[in-house]
Amino acid sequence: MPGSGGAALLGAGRQALERADWESARSAFAAALGAGGAAGARDGLAEAQWFLGRVPEAIALREQVFEEHVRAGRCAEAARSAVWVAHQHLLSGRGSAARGWLARSERVMAGQPLCAGHGWVAVEAARQAATVAEQATAAAHALEVARAIGDGDLEVLAISLLGCAEVRAGRWGPGLRLLEEAMAAATAGRVTDLHTLGEAYCNLVLGCSCAGEWTQAAEWCEHVESFARGSAIKPLFGACRTVHADLLIAGGRWADGEAALQEALAVDAEQLPEVSAPTVALLAELRVQQGRLREAAQLLAGREEHPAVLRALALLRLADGHPRQAAVLLERGLRATPDDAVAAGALLSPLVHARLALGDVPGARTAADELATLGAATGIRLLAARAALAAAAVELAAGRAGEAAGPARRALRGFSELLMPFDAALSRLVLARAVAQDDRGTAADEAGAALAALQGLGATPAVGAATALLRELREPARRPVRGSGELSAREEEVLALIARGLSNAAIGRALVISEKTAGHHVSHILTKLGARNRAEAAAQAVRRGTPDG
Repeated sequence: MPGSGGAALLGAGRQALERADWESARSAFAAALGAGGAAGARDGLAEAQWFLGRVPEAIALREQVFEEHVRAGRCAEAARSAVWVAHQHLLSGRGSAARGWLARSERVMAGQPLCAGHGWVAVEAARQAATVAEQATAAAHALEVARAIGDGDLEVLAISLLGCAEVRAGRWGPGLRLLEEAMAAATAGRVTDLHTLGEAYCNLVLGCSCAGEWTQAAEWCEHVESFARGSAIKPLFGACRTVHADLLIAGGRWADGEAALQEALAVDAEQLPEVSAPTVALLAELRVQQGRLREAAQLLAGREEHPAVLRALALLRLADGHPRQAAVLLERGLRATPDDAVAAGALLSPLVHARLALGDVPGARTAADELATLGAATGIRLLAARAALAAAAVELAAGRAGEAAGPARRALRGFSELLMPFDAALSRLVLARAVAQDDRGTAADEAGAALAALQGLGATPAVGAATALLRELREPARRPVRGSGELSAREEEVLALIARGLSNAAIGRALVISEKTAGHHVSHILTKLGARNRAEAAAQAVRRGTPDG
């Protein structure tokens, strides 16, 4: 037992934890440990070290705390310590160690009367569950224990885990209600442990963001970020920034999203480098969309087998012209997520395009139908929008442009309602191709709107596709002219705008090209026409009857 000095130091350490003064807490608990504070001091020191971002030191201390509790016969406290260590190993990607510590916690609780320890063991079982169904069962058991013994911390965390499981299983409505219940309880002060509160907050945001409900996720993410910053919780801040980056990128704020990812990676590199796989995967996806494939490959190197990077790696393979490899990766991911509707939806969407790139239209249609079934069964709007876009792409590939227009419009409406400009722009391109045969004007309008959005985002590969489509849709009949050569289709467009008196800058805006590119076109036109200036070129345009654009 600690002496009076040790007891005072323990009290000072706990007070410092309550006011989120982690360094003072560390100092007090370290001193208490030196004064014989034993498990209480060691446990408090582990908590302070974790909040300071010194995770390996915190894990080592908690492992010692576990042994002390076991020797003293404090089974519930021993189980709580073992569960905490297991979770840290799980976050760090050390699955075998995590399972080992879960087994240790289960062993010390075997045959014990019902107490909080049983609930915390169930929480860790939910975290480590191989399937969504197993996660839901374990979380429900933890919730039952929490309510039986009146443990607010355990109850809120269990509700948040159960809500996430319900969402991932495709039960969006019940899942959302659970997540909102957990958030209400958390903000009402039902949780006293900051570590537990932080994890519950993360579960709340993840549950919404993984279903594409960006507005709700953004609202909660602001709350979590404020909590993480205010409490200076570095590991939580890194995870929070990754989720926030997902929201920013989906909403078209790519530069802000990239900055958030870089910030999260900086925190992870300092505190828990193994936790960074989801962050790296999201940044790699962004790099693929930007056309920076070499950088994406560098980010993913050495992480090929991590579940979080499968989709990103498949998108990279698809972008660099290896659709068969992409399909293999995506099919592997689908086999590993048999009852996870959200994860399956994220994998089925690129699988449709991989199979189309292989010329496998029937296989692509099968994947698109599976995605449509998920969207209809779950009520998750993001899955429904992805399914509509996939269906439109399949119809186009099958030569059924007329049948592609309807799902393309549904995809555009869905992504627009979800405030996802990149995906909405891709839907416009598919819609433009679908209606091009019957209404080239509308097709050109859709392609032009898509191009403008994609240029604003910096989505280089998609910009190239949109530019090519727009050029094809706007191409007028070519006319022979005097001079050193025939004008191209684009030069005919520029000449028509010269005849209307537009400057290079105005021509660039009208044709969605840079002012510099417009100037190059004007120079080439003057040379080909043998004109000395724009006025002579405009006069020739009038005589030749060049279309007025």
